Amino acid sequence: MQHVALTSFDKARCGPFFENLTDFFYQHHHSEGEDAEAYEELLYMVRRPYTPQMLDMIDEWMGIETRDWREETQREVLLSLYAIRYPDTLLIESLTESARSDIRRLSAYLHFTHHTYAIWDEDARAGLSKLGIEIPPMEKADPFVYGAYITSIELLKDVAPFTCFLEHDVPRQRLFQAALSAYGRES
Repeated sequence: MQHVALTSFDKARCGPFFENLTDFFYQHHHSEGEDAEAYEELLYMVRRPYTPQMLDMIDEWMGIETRDWREETQREVLLSLYAIRYPDTLLIESLTESARSDIRRLSAYLHFTHHTYAIWDEDARAGLSKLGIEIPPMEKADPFVYGAYITSIELLKDVAPFTCFLEHDVPRQRLFQAALSAYGRES
């Protein structure tokens, strides 16, 4: 699935997205619902050694309800955050059902602990679709679908004109994911 979408990639189709990437980014990242200031602070507050309180801060920023995990599940996720290395996503497959149950939560943990993983977002997925990159929907973490998602965003970073790389305190994965979210919502 991943290689098919990327081998038929049409760079010209990305023109309108690239031309307005900065506006799309600001439209999403600096919206009331995203709380850009808290996001940027959180980037520096989450650091090794990872703690459950750090996961709580990420959940709060994401607007996700409090985790209802057993202590073993929480420990499993914390340990996996040390073991997973970008761009690998296969270790997600070894997590228990409870840990894999929410891709938004898990991808946010990966983003804030590594800064290179993109946060799973249905609007960003819709933005990729508008560019001709079809990523299937997912509820539970699937390492292959999530891998295709982050690889697709990485591809966009690789082919983007230099004007897309504005000076900002956010990682480039976030820059593109946020822009794709706004682009995906645009009719």
